[in-house]
Amino acid sequence: MAGSTASPPIRPYDGQVSRVELQQEVLPIVKRWRGVLYTAAVVARALTALGGVVLLGRLIALALNGSGHSTGGVGAILVAGLGLLGMGLPLLSVALARADWSGAAALLDRAAGGRPETRLSEPRTLVRPLAYTVVMLTLGGAVAVLSALVGVGSLVALVSPFLVAIGDQAVIGPFTVNTVSQSLFAAVIAVALLAGLVFASPAAARAHASLVFQVLTRPEQRLQRDLSMTAQSRARLVRAFDVERRRIESDLHDGVQPQLLSVSMTLGLALAAMPADAPGRADVARAQSQARQTLEALRRFVRNIHPQVLIDHGLGAAVGELADLFAIPITIDDQLADRLPADVETNLYFCVAELLANVVKHSGASQADVILRRLQPETELVEISVRDDGCGGAGTRRHENGGLDGIADRVAALDGDLVIDSPLGGPTIVTITLGVLEGGRR
Repeated sequence: MAGSTASPPIRPYDGQVSRVELQQEVLPIVKRWRGVLYTAAVVARALTALGGVVLLGRLIALALNGSGHSTGGVGAILVAGLGLLGMGLPLLSVALARADWSGAAALLDRAAGGRPETRLSEPRTLVRPLAYTVVMLTLGGAVAVLSALVGVGSLVALVSPFLVAIGDQAVIGPFTVNTVSQSLFAAVIAVALLAGLVFASPAAARAHASLVFQVLTRPEQRLQRDLSMTAQSRARLVRAFDVERRRIESDLHDGVQPQLLSVSMTLGLALAAMPADAPGRADVARAQSQARQTLEALRRFVRNIHPQVLIDHGLGAAVGELADLFAIPITIDDQLADRLPADVETNLYFCVAELLANVVKHSGASQADVILRRLQPETELVEISVRDDGCGGAGTRRHENGGLDGIADRVAALDGDLVIDSPLGGPTIVTITLGVLEGGRR
């Protein structure tokens, strides 16, 4: 079972991210009002964090002021203030990081399950939340305060015409609005500023969400996500390949095969209507024979692409039919009580077909056994074993893009395990184990 078969091998995944996978990393479009709500929530959390830090630093500010306190009293207040800040800032950082992570995940439609794991007993897990909090308290705090001032000032400017109309005045920062012309001008400026904030909020929301993931995601989390995306991409490719197999099989079975059968029947009718000594009768008979041979070859080809028995009766029946095509006796022990998902059955069928072809071509075995079973009744784990009494050494003479590589790719796409036990001199046992959920693949 060491070599490859004549069937076209599947090209193994080369580790390169395809253009489709890269496009999946592009941030989704954020709707305008969703961006407004997200930005307003971020500003509110940043201002709350600023307020919390100010409260935590009150004792330190009181100690630095030092008025009315002895040196010992100032020192005690300073120590207490530093201790309070040292305990409160990590808690504040964890709360802010988790809240912003959840908001960013919801905005970008990502699973929030990968949020940063923070434990006060492990200070290294607090480094990224603390760094993120520093960014949000400095640059983020400046932007939040500016946005809040612009928003509040614009709202005051919008109502300034009503205040002036009732004889009152509006104070907007250093400006006082007490005339109708001033109030109308302030209202126009307020509408422009609010419109600018609304239109800029989707871009600001996406930028902040990107910052959250960049700062709070640990390298191992990013690597795990990339590996997960790669595995999902490989599974999609295998499924697409099998769907294309089925489409080709259906086109040949429902289109080309009936046409060839019609040609063969037409030639048979023409041959029956011709006298035995009619000129060209031998050519018609030869054409009918060639049509029959072509039809039979096409049927074998269609069966190899995707056997109909696999669709109708499942994996055990399809493997049993396949075993009848080989020259050596092959025993099939089908212990699967129910059908497996269609993509799982298809991939396992071609894995078994590849293994049996290798047995016949390379192992010199006199017999082989195939066992299809669940590891325990009603369990999610399915095990497929192919055993032969050949010369062994499977995998020691593997070729790039060979049959075993194709099997390994299919099993990996199913998130399964492939184990090859093949000592020199035999016997060889190849075991495929994978998890299958009730409604589909794991």
